[in-house]
Amino acid sequence: MSALAFTVRGLGFWTPGYPDLAAWRARPDTWPESQAPPTEPAAPKAELLPPMMRRRTSLLTRMAAEVAAQALQDGGLDRAAATLVYGSVYGEIRTTLDLLAALLVAGEPLSPTKFHNSVHNTAAGYVSIATGNRAGNAALSAGRSTLAMGLVECAALVAAGEGDVVLVIAEEPLPEPLAAGRRWDPFAAAFALSAPVPGDMPVRTCRLEHGANDMLPAPRPLPAALAANPCAAALALIEALAAGAPARIALEPHLASGWQCTLGAGA
Repeated sequence: MSALAFTVRGLGFWTPGYPDLAAWRARPDTWPESQAPPTEPAAPKAELLPPMMRRRTSLLTRMAAEVAAQALQDGGLDRAAATLVYGSVYGEIRTTLDLLAALLVAGEPLSPTKFHNSVHNTAAGYVSIATGNRAGNAALSAGRSTLAMGLVECAALVAAGEGDVVLVIAEEPLPEPLAAGRRWDPFAAAFALSAPVPGDMPVRTCRLEHGANDMLPAPRPLPAALAANPCAAALALIEALAAGAPARIALEPHLASGWQCTLGAGA
């Protein structure tokens, strides 16, 4: 078995208008000019988090909790025992900017809740508390390579015998002035991984490789607002996994050569 091989046991997905992977896959490729794409629900239920805890969280954390719960359930993983890895380019940037804005107001006290909600591993903390999970967790950022680096991290944990691992990718829109006019829609995706064993669905057995991206097929078209999301590579991967056919997906499509995920690679 390759040191960077794994089986995807479960998947999770959320974006406004599409509360799960089944709804997302049923979308049309184009919308009539007279009909706008759905935008409701505008926020995930995130029922993994208790109501009092959920009320204090950002959209980013709620998205992460929602897709993590979906992937754990879909894969039949123990939510109290799986290692969780969270990837986001900008993390809790909206909460961080709120804190910075408060510093500009004389005598304005900083919110303790917003302070502890501003760190990159906010979702990791909330989900581990809500599930009683004492396994390891990590939060990482690697620009548009966040998906690739997250999968490398998870594949290494699987190869090291650390058991089941869930990768959560989540990104929300940048606030102004950081956005500088740029706009993308929020989404989150999750992948529940474990070591390959005999009898696994072949297409769900994956291998990470590094190579040229110029010969890979183009993924299914994405809505423009999601294609602009810096973590959009996760959309192509989750779509391919859900389709259930062998494929090779560029995890760093912005690079001429980068990490790729081969589906149906065998163990």
